[in-house]
Amino acid sequence: MITNPYTSVEDFSSTTDRIHRAGIQRYGKTYKQHSHVALISAFFKIIDQHNVTTLLEIGAFQAEISRRFVSQQPEGYALAVEANPYNYEKFKPSLTEARVLYHHAAVLDREGPCDLQLQVTDVDSRNGFIRGNNSLLKSDARPDTRNETVPGTTLDALVSSYVVSKSFPNPALTHPVLWIDVEGALDLVIKGGEQTVKNSLMIFAEVEIERLWNDQAIFPEIATQLNELGFFPFLRDCEYEPEQFNVIFANRRLIETPVLKEVAAAFYDELQPD
Repeated sequence: MITNPYTSVEDFSSTTDRIHRAGIQRYGKTYKQHSHVALISAFFKIIDQHNVTTLLEIGAFQAEISRRFVSQQPEGYALAVEANPYNYEKFKPSLTEARVLYHHAAVLDREGPCDLQLQVTDVDSRNGFIRGNNSLLKSDARPDTRNETVPGTTLDALVSSYVVSKSFPNPALTHPVLWIDVEGALDLVIKGGEQTVKNSLMIFAEVEIERLWNDQAIFPEIATQLNELGFFPFLRDCEYEPEQFNVIFANRRLIETPVLKEVAAAFYDELQPD
């Protein structure tokens, strides 16, 4: 069990690798998705125990996490951000109805127009380019793309604009949680959102241990970047083992260790399907 905020990334990786490899060996591939469901459950348990009222979802696609959050927090606020214009147009009506703030932009380390690498395979064309895993980064493994120019913003600038308009509470007062799934561009989101990140309670983020996109930051680099902002890797799944998985990073200053121990114990218990 990893709950020590000063545990090294190497210790975290080796311990969680051992746990998940044993799970996969014992239960098969279904364990991977099971671990993901258990991690989401841990995320929402922390939300419940800390009475979190604000959530930011970056790389939202159809914003399932924001939908779930506002359905469970009637007085809560969820701001979901999506870069793909085709996704945005498709899901905006239902998200507005669901009381989710849904914003069209790519979140990175600067403001201004930027290029999304839109996948344009035959399947994508038939689906109207609705897809949840386009990236700002190019990948030699994904040659069937075109540049789609989209609005770009930093996380800090975006949040500030919503706070000024009184559409979203000030993160310095509410300490939101973050859900970030941006296909290799996580370090760019963090660079452009350091103040928002520092004010946050925890971050659920998709990370890679291999460079699936050109010039991307991988997990040890992300962990170092977040450590400087006061966060440590707390729990992780093995959804797309071995190259990609999800991590809950916890804020050392804002989360009390007894709560973490309780959530961690429940998480590891839940990893045993039988």
